[in-house]
Formats: sequence, structure tokens, C-alpha cells
Amino acid sequence: MTFVRAVTLILIGCFICTAHAWVDTDFDGVPDKKDACNDTPANSVVMANGCIDTELLIVDEDAEDDAEFDDAELGATVTNNSALIAEQCRQQRDVSVAVDCFGSILQPVYFDFDKSVVLLTQRPTLVRVQQYIEQHPQVAIRLEGHTDNIGSDAVNRSLSLKRAATIKDLLVNEYQFQPTSIEIVGMSNKNPVADNATIEGRQRNRRVEFIISAE
Repeated sequence: MTFVRAVTLILIGCFICTAHAWVDTDFDGVPDKKDACNDTPANSVVMANGCIDTELLIVDEDAEDDAEFDDAELGATVTNNSALIAEQCRQQRDVSVAVDCFGSILQPVYFDFDKSVVLLTQRPTLVRVQQYIEQHPQVAIRLEGHTDNIGSDAVNRSLSLKRAATIKDLLVNEYQFQPTSIEIVGMSNKNPVADNATIEGRQRNRRVEFIISAE
């Protein structure tokens, strides 16, 4: 009886610890214990650390215009008007104009340190790409994988290529993209977009960028 009670208490303790580990106060898909910004607005597209990439924010000069797109545009960030712009990009008939337009608002997919697994918080970016390609199926995509500066060049080159390959696999297997229209390349840590001397900078550098062009 004592043994059964002890086992029961252990199981309950494990359940409580697991539940606590996945508390997500701001519902952005990043558990609080990993979330560096646990008060982001609802429906925000965040980086792997739970923060919005402020370098990609677009100033919302007319918030009222966003309403009709917020519900339909999965992953729309309510702190900017990127949902509205994404919809406008998709409606462009000129492919070259649409490519330039969409490229201006599409954020990279971000990764945890030394990982190539795509987090749920990054899926809205893939949804936006899918919605765009449905309107312009003739475009080509180059996926550029990047890392921070921790580790050797050989390790980072392999990791950056693996990140790009993971995104390609998702686009092909879950979003019905044609594999022949997607190129992947690993850039290692050669093209940082932020200072690798800071935690925030390294987070922004662990990414896969979408380079979309008209064929």
C-alpha cells in the first residue's frame, strides 16, 4: 500500500511539473519558461524565444483597415499592418511587383539554438508563403539557412543547410509545394543580421530566409 501511494505521488508530481512547463501566458506557442517576452499581443508572429522581431515591424498608420484581414490572415501580427500588406501583395497581377511586395513583409523562420526543428510559433510564416504561392505558382523559392557564430564553420554550415532542408520538406509534404521550385543553401554564420555578441542578436541570426523570385 505504501509503495502504491509513493508511486501515485511521483506520477502526480511529474504531471504537475509537465503542466507547469507548458504554461503559455500570452498564447504565442512558446512556454513561459522559454519565453523572453511573455506579454506579446494575441496572434503575434514571434521568434523562437517568444519575442517579436522589431526589425520587421511595420508601423500601423491605419489600424482600422486591418480588421477585415485579421481573421482571414493566419499569423497576422496585430501590432502592425503586415496582414493588410500581405493581402495587397497577393492581389498584385504583375509577378515581379508581387514578389517585391511580399518580400518586404515576409519574416524568416527562426530556430532554437543548435536546432533545426520548426516550432509551432513559426508555422504562420509558412502559411503566408502558401497563401501567396497559391496566387503566384510560377515563382521560385530559395531557402537560405543561417546560424549564430557559436560553433565551428563546418558544424554551422551543416546546421544551416539542415534548417533550410527542414523548411523545404515542410513546404513540399504539408503545403503541397513543387520540390523543383525550391532551392536550399546553407550560409553558416557568414551573413548575420544582428550582433552575435548579444542573446537577442544570436536569436535573430538563427533563421531561414525566403528569397522569392519570378521564374
